[in-house]
Amino acid sequence: MKVVVTGAGGFVGERVALHLAAEGFAVAACYRTHLPASLRATQGIELLQGDLARDLPLPAAFDAVVHCAADIPGLCPDPAQLTRSNVGGAERLLGAMRAAGARAIVNLSSMSVYGKIAVPVVTEDLCPEQPDPYGESKLATERMIAALCAEAGLSALSIRLPGTVGRGSHHNFLSTVMGKILSGEPIRANNPEAPFNNIVYVGDLCVFIADWLSRALAGAVASHAVTNLAAREPLAVRDVIGTLYRVSGKPPAVTFADEGKAPFLIDLTRALSLGYRAPTVRDSLESFARDCLQPAGVQA
Repeated sequence: MKVVVTGAGGFVGERVALHLAAEGFAVAACYRTHLPASLRATQGIELLQGDLARDLPLPAAFDAVVHCAADIPGLCPDPAQLTRSNVGGAERLLGAMRAAGARAIVNLSSMSVYGKIAVPVVTEDLCPEQPDPYGESKLATERMIAALCAEAGLSALSIRLPGTVGRGSHHNFLSTVMGKILSGEPIRANNPEAPFNNIVYVGDLCVFIADWLSRALAGAVASHAVTNLAAREPLAVRDVIGTLYRVSGKPPAVTFADEGKAPFLIDLTRALSLGYRAPTVRDSLESFARDCLQPAGVQA
């Protein structure tokens, strides 16, 4: 089965492409500018370079897509450009899927679709409230996928991700904390006793995607499912940071304050029903830290 992975030059896309290739899928890895050396060195991965919204040469025939490509505000601060890139890229990708006769898509969405979150526990039924342009672009992509599924009878899964972590992860709370731990910088964090489960280790995400794709391509799932992802057995923020220090073997240098908005929890009911084997928060943190401590070129 041939799977197109968009955004394979990024942190998540690279890991997804490598995992799918290791699981026996034929992978077409799409990247815009940055090509990870791991992809170039892996047999069974076809490399395709270009801008998904404009000139990326997509295969004429493929079975499925894992859509990881997206501009994020931290790297694309112009809201109009971000929207053109993300929504335009999704439109072009879905058109290519229709032309190729592809049967399944995993779409990596984001918790940003919810906008301002004012509830203690987030479920998929929470109505979005003033999402930013990035969140709006992810919502627009989900809606386009739902429409294509209704029209063409595809199988689709949109995964609303919280902080996704592993070596090379960036632009989220835990990745920032881990970077400071490894560089010896002091950390200041809020709400030390607040429960926290907003973490997905990239290796666990890859396993879920590969399992879901295998079932979808075998005809075991249909329509468009939307799910949040997180870890089970929440830990207090104090213990979250303490776990990263412990596994890293670094002396703690952290101060806490009881201020700011406390983190929300993410409900896992739907993810579990879709086959996600959710690890605990502690297991996810330990996998993350061990991954970051691996020598270059070695995946945990």
